[in-house]
Amino acid sequence: MAYSTIGRRELLRRGALFVALGLTAPTFVARTAAAAAESGSSAQVGRARTLVVVQLAGGNDGLNTVVPIGDDTYYKVRPTLAIPRQDALQIADGLALHPSLAGLKDLFVGGQLAIVQGVGYPNPNRSHFRAMDTWQSAAPDRYEQTGWLGRYLDAQCCGAQPLPPGESPAIALADATPRAFWNEHVLVPSIPDIEHFQLEADPADHDRTLGAFRMVYDDDEAASMYEMLVRKVGVDAFETSAELKRIAASYKPAVQYPQSPFAKSLQMIAQLLDADLGTRVFYVSLGGFDTHANQKNTQARLLKELGDGLAAFQRDLAAHGRDGDVLTMTFSEFGRRVAENASGGTDHGAAEPMFLLGPTRGGLVGDHPSLTDLLAGDLKFGIDFRSVYATILEKWLGTPQSAVLDGSYPTLGFLG
Repeated sequence: MAYSTIGRRELLRRGALFVALGLTAPTFVARTAAAAAESGSSAQVGRARTLVVVQLAGGNDGLNTVVPIGDDTYYKVRPTLAIPRQDALQIADGLALHPSLAGLKDLFVGGQLAIVQGVGYPNPNRSHFRAMDTWQSAAPDRYEQTGWLGRYLDAQCCGAQPLPPGESPAIALADATPRAFWNEHVLVPSIPDIEHFQLEADPADHDRTLGAFRMVYDDDEAASMYEMLVRKVGVDAFETSAELKRIAASYKPAVQYPQSPFAKSLQMIAQLLDADLGTRVFYVSLGGFDTHANQKNTQARLLKELGDGLAAFQRDLAAHGRDGDVLTMTFSEFGRRVAENASGGTDHGAAEPMFLLGPTRGGLVGDHPSLTDLLAGDLKFGIDFRSVYATILEKWLGTPQSAVLDGSYPTLGFLG
């Protein structure tokens, strides 16, 4: 047989490795992308609404993101870190954005950015791990096995219109599945990079191995059920790798994305959206926001990466006719303390602002927290983060919050 040069044992070893790595998960990409290609167009009517979740890992300083330039207390407690009034990008009376967020200011002026102020939860936790667990599980008062988006996926999977076998409505652009996606029924693929999501082999070995998998899978009647599973996984993994590479090669961005890892991840999401794979939720992270020291330059760089990347993504979506069905949400595990510390930074705090980009009503939601009425040096929250989730679930994803959240939370007005 043509695959004899590889060997039966080696073939099974490679296939078993694919199973162990979970490479069956993205097979929906090959299947749905191929269907989209057969239709001859990526612009289809009635596309499902999509949510893009952006995690700002480390605890972003909200006070220097949405800046209370009209509050003298801000300048008193941050003598070196406060953003000068003349440099800040004013968006309302007494409020401005960090100078690095020029791209987001344009979206705010255009009504495509809503800013939810003072977001948090009761009895906030300042531990990175517990705070992130809280935001991703939506369970501040207990340890929950599943994430809030995972429970949404479970609700979709077990609802009136269950997912087709093998399909996933969510993708994480990460090396591992985020806690928010943990669930009981749906396998969520994690893909760090389309261009490098491929099986590491030279072209000759790649073709020979794929041919061997196909031949054994089709012709070997004596194979055990396990061997058949492993071999089918091998075919799926190779074909998926090739399809993802095709998607990456065929997509033409309408704008020049910044050359940052975060912006490249957003471009990858735009690629997958343009291929019309039916994915409902994407997840991407930007890290480095734990600014205990030398915050000024670090946060300025990170916010520029964030703002420029999101602005390019939004322009690209608009050029491809997708800006009306993609909502982007940012969050961080906590904000920072009101007063700066002795190291030119800020320590772990509590309430923070959240950004919602896309087909929103735009503007400010809620009041900016007081800088004098504090809780142990932290801003008091005015809006529970689960209200933001509830709004997205009910008004965007079309799922009752009761299927995901423990309790009932008022929805907000940033969506129509």
